[in-house]
Amino acid sequence: MATEDDTKLRSIVIAEEKRPPDTRTIGYYYDHGIFDVMAELWDGNLHYGLWRDENDDRSFDEAAVEMTAEMIRRLDPKPGDRVLDVGCGNGTPALQLARAREVEIVGISVSERQVARANERARAEGVADRVSFQVVNAMDLPYEAASFDGAWALESMLHMPDKVQVLSEVARVVRPGGRIPIADMVYKEPEDRSRDVGAQYSTVYASLTPLDDYAGVLEQAGLVPEDIRDVTVETFPTNAAFAAGLRSRRDQFVTILGTEGYELLIGNQEKIARMPELGYVLITARRP
Repeated sequence: MATEDDTKLRSIVIAEEKRPPDTRTIGYYYDHGIFDVMAELWDGNLHYGLWRDENDDRSFDEAAVEMTAEMIRRLDPKPGDRVLDVGCGNGTPALQLARAREVEIVGISVSERQVARANERARAEGVADRVSFQVVNAMDLPYEAASFDGAWALESMLHMPDKVQVLSEVARVVRPGGRIPIADMVYKEPEDRSRDVGAQYSTVYASLTPLDDYAGVLEQAGLVPEDIRDVTVETFPTNAAFAAGLRSRRDQFVTILGTEGYELLIGNQEKIARMPELGYVLITARRP
């Protein structure tokens, strides 16, 4: 029998109505037990992978690492820089950055369980002296102006109900000249809800920005867009990889969600691939 928590989760993950999420909704979503299972997959990476071309045969795990490597290239931090990770997840991308560059990293999330897992991993890898994670709302950052040398948002902006507010806060805490890479899901074309592909809409993914509007969002937030690249094709295999991961842990997910909840969850994931209005973008912005 489904618990009250599982019924609430279903209303979030598989929503009949599309509406912007609030902070508590996102925090609850990522605190749920299904993400304890997902944290065991793909080294804890919960973001899209990046394949360079049609001949790129790397696995999803490798492609997820390549996505973070691309974010590191775009950020290009110097030794000793202080970096803000907006929407840190389980900490996997931040730890990859810490291994690649001698920088200080502060990761933030509204999920207490994600932050706890990320801090535990930082301690286990021996980098807790320069990598830390905090429960913080990105729309109201508790940091001083120009206290970071750069920041990134790896697939977290899609959850933000007010991107201009979040990016304005990021611009405030990043020093002039600092780079801000962003990886995000977008609408490539106007959303067509009359087309029946069988997928229902989730409140936690209800804040996508049209690709053509992203430059304006950045500028409203006081940032300079230096590069906006459509990588929908290069990230598309992620949809099948996510679905395969969910199938590989079917029994665990069924225990948490029940059979019906699991089927709805995986069905939504598979059908996202049949929604041509959805795309993916890589952005490099700069604080002027």
